Amino acid sequence: MKRKGEKKTPAGYTMVEMVVILAIITGISGIVLFSFTGLNEGASLNRSIRELALAIRRAQNMSLAVTQLEVGSPPTSQIPPAVGVRLSTQDPERYFLFADLAPVDNRYTGVGEKIGNTETLFERRVKINRIRGDGGSPHTTVHILFTAPEANITFSDDAGAVIPGEKIEIELISPSGDLVRTITVRLSGQISVK
Repeated sequence: MKRKGEKKTPAGYTMVEMVVILAIITGISGIVLFSFTGLNEGASLNRSIRELALAIRRAQNMSLAVTQLEVGSPPTSQIPPAVGVRLSTQDPERYFLFADLAPVDNRYTGVGEKIGNTETLFERRVKINRIRGDGGSPHTTVHILFTAPEANITFSDDAGAVIPGEKIEIELISPSGDLVRTITVRLSGQISVK
């Protein structure tokens, strides 16, 4: 019921109010989408670093088990003297497990040493940014080898030369370059992620 002297107010919104509301919604949507991309990259980087740590641990377990592995192309069953993981900044988006077959040379020498379906691509263009030894010395390629049956660790370069020191650090980076995670592998067998 309308009282005497009251003005009738129009129902709805003015065009100016609608434009302001749309601008606010657009701004909030942009912020949410930008944050989601960062979260997505962070999740991909975290999954990639965890999968790499598991692959290193898997190589160690294969070495401890001293069982036959399907090695090479075409695959043949062999008991390798050592099992390793090959990482390289020259092929920064992938890594794989290999068997260091006799004669043992502390390195990956070709497809004949690759273990079955162990080649892994990092998730969503995550890649290896750098590989460092003790004291920050850079390396383009590292082999993390576990010698059977005790799974003793050796770090070697692309030529098979042993890398001196107690640890190797592998740094992974997100596609945007904003996020970095590092995995540290020590001669003691400890694998840590930071």
